[in-house]
Amino acid sequence: MRILHIIPYFYPAWAYGGTCRAAWELARALVRKDQEVVVFTTDALDATDRARLRYEVVDGVEIHRVPNLSNHLAWSRLFMPLGFGGAMQKELDKCDVVHIHEYRSYQNAVTLKHLERRNLPFVLTAQGGMPRIMGRYALKAVYDRLYGQRIVDNACRLHALNELEHSQFLDLDVDPSRISILPNGVDLDEYRELPEVNGFRDRFNIPDGVPIVLFLARINEIKGVDFLVNAFNKVRESVPDAILLMVGPDDGYLDVIERQIASLGLEDRVRFTGYLDGADKLQAYQVADVYVLPSKYEMFAITLLESLACGTPIIATDRCGLADYVLRNDLGSIVEYGDEDSLNAEILKALQSPQKVADRAARSRQYVLDNFGWDSIATNWLDVYRDCIDQCG
Repeated sequence: MRILHIIPYFYPAWAYGGTCRAAWELARALVRKDQEVVVFTTDALDATDRARLRYEVVDGVEIHRVPNLSNHLAWSRLFMPLGFGGAMQKELDKCDVVHIHEYRSYQNAVTLKHLERRNLPFVLTAQGGMPRIMGRYALKAVYDRLYGQRIVDNACRLHALNELEHSQFLDLDVDPSRISILPNGVDLDEYRELPEVNGFRDRFNIPDGVPIVLFLARINEIKGVDFLVNAFNKVRESVPDAILLMVGPDDGYLDVIERQIASLGLEDRVRFTGYLDGADKLQAYQVADVYVLPSKYEMFAITLLESLACGTPIIATDRCGLADYVLRNDLGSIVEYGDEDSLNAEILKALQSPQKVADRAARSRQYVLDNFGWDSIATNWLDVYRDCIDQCG
């Protein structure tokens, strides 16, 4: 089977978050199952840099990159790879099924007319992008009217990460038989043998024995960072030496958070590391006493699985798509978004009753390793692709 993926950003554009990582891991897992995988994407890499190579093959995945008109606009999520449609036309004639990632993108709008013309079966992974939230409401409404509804109507399968996204599709009067629920996963090889953490604290001026509360995500308004900072300020009253470790790239909100931290007098209790990946990221998870994801809206939150795979306790908000799953399987703690007292209480529980929390985290680590490997998830994806080809091809 030859599978074409369309996505605005791809390996190694990790600064764009979990969507990029999930698409990469799925592509690699499909290659391991002897499938041909081709990706058409842009040269977006991070806030300042572009990927250099227009074409490369990595771990068997064939990657084609079309340059964006502006890297600055791309970082603001306005991807404009001019000539994208023409660049991928030959590939459309060779592939068996197309998998488009994200919901509202220039690439999807360009790709749609080619898919309709060829009657090619395709799958949509919206990655939580269906609701019109976080600005650009008028632009999103126009896109939905011109392209979004056609994408939803014409997709052979609509991929939901969880029950929350499943319900969003149902709200559009989608036939439930067209919706497939499949989670994202983690690269098990990365987590079975965790790296040593010696020296990590010294790098960021954190003394030995000082409790660490970790935030690891893009510093963006939607991530609820201000909510966490206010709750951490309450934590300091009971655990004055605690450190808030903030790992992730600035996504347009760092200035706001730095002003908030200064107004609360927390400058000496907060550490910013910028973006970390690979062993550095795993070390950050491991040195932390608890990982907090305080998001206003989060469809899946792969970082929760990453933290658990490192044996680190988690706290998330009820706005995270994994919240029900976390509660149902006793994997961590869930608080109501905006409830600073509840978040403060859960953080204190992790810091002041570490053994009880660590025992649950150890069980949760094994649960993640047993249930969220990409190879088993890719097997389920192959069934989805085959159904698309049989029913819509």
